[in-house]
Formats: sequence, structure tokens, C-alpha cells
Amino acid sequence: MSSYDPAVSLNMGIEHLTSPLSNQTVFGVSSLHLNTAQVNAIFSQALPTGTTVSFEFDNNRQTTNSPNTDLLPVLNSFYRFTFRQELLAGFGFGPNLRFLHIAKNNKKISDIAFKDQAIATVTQIENIYWDLVSAYQQARVNEQSLAFANQTLENARKQLKLEAIPEMDVLKAEAEASKRDQDLTVARTNLQLQESLMKNALTRTLDNPTLEEMPVVPTDQMQPDTEASEPVLDSIDRALRNRPELLETDIDLVNRQISRKAARNALLPSLALVGFYGGSGLGGEPNPSAPNSSDLPRDLPGTWRNTFNNSSPDYYLGLSLNIPFRNRVAKADQYRSELEYRQASLRKEQLKKQIRIEVRNAQYALEQSRARVQSATKARNLSQRTFDITKKEQDLGAGSSYQTMTAQRDLSVAELDLVTAMTTYAKSKVELDRATGTTLEHNGVLIQDAVSGKVSSSSP
Repeated sequence: MSSYDPAVSLNMGIEHLTSPLSNQTVFGVSSLHLNTAQVNAIFSQALPTGTTVSFEFDNNRQTTNSPNTDLLPVLNSFYRFTFRQELLAGFGFGPNLRFLHIAKNNKKISDIAFKDQAIATVTQIENIYWDLVSAYQQARVNEQSLAFANQTLENARKQLKLEAIPEMDVLKAEAEASKRDQDLTVARTNLQLQESLMKNALTRTLDNPTLEEMPVVPTDQMQPDTEASEPVLDSIDRALRNRPELLETDIDLVNRQISRKAARNALLPSLALVGFYGGSGLGGEPNPSAPNSSDLPRDLPGTWRNTFNNSSPDYYLGLSLNIPFRNRVAKADQYRSELEYRQASLRKEQLKKQIRIEVRNAQYALEQSRARVQSATKARNLSQRTFDITKKEQDLGAGSSYQTMTAQRDLSVAELDLVTAMTTYAKSKVELDRATGTTLEHNGVLIQDAVSGKVSSSSP
């Protein structure tokens, strides 16, 4: 492929030639001395239509020791405008702008790949955040559970002093408080781990001790949607429009088609329309030693006038045909381009099937997690009612503290199950957004902000 940038080449120099002669008839000397000064310029330009144009302008000045030359010095000037147009192979914008179009499409692919990376990053941050929310709520539930167990233990010890309960009830309360203290320790360390993961995801370095010790408190709480889920087919259609991987595949398929057409064009013979037009001029001072006088111009401007006044034209128009037999290199490129195009088409269809499956899985997982949240909510409410009843019975003296503590433990377990179900539900929504390609839209992230790394005022 030729470069479409214009090019100018300039050559200049001085030459001295000494040539011994065996015959003095022509030059009249036994040793010819020729001094030549030349300045030559060439301008060339290739066009994306398969056209090549060039303009050549040559000038030289010669002096010699021959007495038989009519001009001393001799001024020669020459120009030629050349035109070449490919008519078969290499004709048109398609094969000549092939790599430019592919480069532009590759830039689009890079932009889409950046968007895909932004979606992956936001998805990762969302999952880390909901893990943090889950750890935060689990620690809160365990704190409340331990506080109730400690309060029950304290009351049991007071009742033991009054000999209102057997010592076995105190031992059971101590064991329960010890177990819940262990659960709280596990929950708190897990919360600290999730805080570290969130800091690591949002900051460049964790070298700052203040940042390392600073707690991370989530502000959003997990709440299940009451609205019905979007139909699966609508979600699939949205995914096929928005998924970056599919958009990348579409552009890559366009690149394969461009290469495919260019490879087919290269199989054609090379037929070019070639033409040029030029002129020449001659000038110089008459040689006093020469018998003949001359009416030619004596200076360079006069020589240039004769060069461009069409007094000595030179023109040509013709066809240039080149037929490569077998042309195995071009055929191999054509076979490879056909194979790559078919492979790209197959990858696109496989990706579309994969996206359909991912969307269905995400939609089903969301429905299942929503049902799990509803079930966990009912279980938590029933455990709350059971605890309230046993607590009231204990206050009225009809129930034991061990029954109340057991009911409160069941309530804590039900609340932890609800937290786990809510976390699963929140992550299911995150996965559905990723599967449908709507992660950035639902989180109010503009791709321009992701590129610049700054949040604009127009961001939602």
C-alpha cells in the first residue's frame, strides 16, 4: 500500500568528468573536461482511488573544453507530469483504504474494550460493596445477639444468688454467651477483611496508616424490588444491543469483510492507464570558438520559458498489463481471509448463544433469590414473634431464660439467613445488569467520566 502523504525529493550536486578520447573529430580535443551542476526536484502523490501522480523538474548547467560546442555553458531544463491509474487490481477506495478503515475500526474496538473493562470494574466493586454490607449487618446481628446473651447471663447470676434458678441454667447461659462472643469475633474479622478489600479496590495504595485504620460504613441497604422482573426475551434483546463483547465482534466482522474484499481484488491482473506530458528547454551563452551562432536564450529564466511554452513537447498515453500466473501469494491471502471471516461469523453466533444463556441464568437466579428473600423474611418474622412470646412469658414468670435465649438464637439465625438471602439477591441484580450490558447505565456512570477519571457535573 502506497503512502497517501505527498513527498518531495530534491537532489543537487556538482560533477567534474575527465574523459580521454581516441578520436578528436567530434569534440576537437584529446581529453574532454565536462563540469556539470544539476538541481532536480520530484513531487509524488498517491491517491486512495489507485491513482499515482508525479511531477519531475530537472535542471543542469554544463561547461566543457570542447571548441566544437555551440553553447558554453549549456543550460538544460526538463519537466514531466506523470499519471498512473490502476484499473483492476488496486482500483478504488476499498483495497487502497483497507488498512486505514481497519485502523479506525480497531480504535472503536479499543473504546468498546475500555467500556467492557469499566463494566467489569464496576461489577467487581458492586459485589465487594454488597459483601461489605452483608458483613456489616452480620456483625450488627451478632452484636445484638451477644448483648442479649450477656444480659441473660447477668440476670441468671442474680437469680442464682437468690436461689431462684438452678446453677445449670447459669452454666448454659455462660456457654451460650461464649459461643456468641466467638461468632461476633468471626463476624468482626470478616468485616475488617471486607473493609480492606473495599479500600484496596478504591485506593491506589494502603501505605497510609490512617487510611488503614479508618472504618468503612456502607450507606445503602439491601432492599428487594417489589416490581415484577422484565420478560426474559426483552432482557435478551437488550443484552444483544448493549453487550460490549458483541459490539466488538460486529466491528471485527466488518474488518474481516474489508480484508476479504481486498484479498479478492488482489487476485485480479494489474492493468493501469499510464500517461505523461513534458517539455524541455535549451539555453546558454554562444561559444566564441564555435563557427555557428545561436538565437537560444542565454539565461536560465529564458530557458525555463522555452521549457514550458510547449515548443518541445513530450507526451505518452498507454496501458500497462501485468498478469501473474498462478499468483499463489494472493490466493493464499484470499483463502486465509475467507477462513478468518467464517471463523469470525461463527464466533459471533456462539457469543450470541452464550449471551442468551447468561441472561436466562441471571434472570432465573434473580427470581430464585427474590423467592429466597421472601421466605427468609417470613422466617425472620416468625422467629421474631416466637421470641416476643417467650420473652413475655419469661417476664410473667411462665417461661425459662433458656427458652428465651434459644428463641433469641433462632431469631439471630433467621436474621443472618435473611442477610445472606439479601446479599445473594443484590449480587443477582448485579449479575443481571452485567449480562444485559446495563451496569454503567443503572449506576449512573458515564463512559466519558471513566475515560477522564473525573465525575462531570452532568453525571446522574
